[in-house]
Amino acid sequence: MTKEQIYEFIRANPTFALATAHNNQPFVRLIMLYRADENGIIFSTGENKQVHNQLQKNPQVEMCFYREQDAKQIRISGTVEVLEDLELKKQIVEDFPFLKAWVDKEGYEVLVVYCLRSGKALEWTMETNFKPKEFIQL
Repeated sequence: MTKEQIYEFIRANPTFALATAHNNQPFVRLIMLYRADENGIIFSTGENKQVHNQLQKNPQVEMCFYREQDAKQIRISGTVEVLEDLELKKQIVEDFPFLKAWVDKEGYEVLVVYCLRSGKALEWTMETNFKPKEFIQL
């Protein structure tokens, strides 16, 4: 796969598993993708969430995007960073209206936006399971 094909795949399958670690304990949860392109993979969370605290202590992550019809996974590992961009936060709230009441009550500072700008991606299927891994740099 090319980088653009990877971005197309993850945009078409926007709910992903995000793995973090804290004190040698792994954690995984489903997250909603906000945007994915050559500028990075963007998602948001709340400043009061456990995932935010974990990412502040250890920004190393792995993301797993899955397509059920052919059981294909794209796994992406790398380091996330916080994006301090009020206009982006406003756009996220506009695009995800379920966040509006929360942000109206608490303010935009409760919304934390993360971006994985570069990482390495791996396409995985049952057919490729035993082949040598071919990583794609994002």
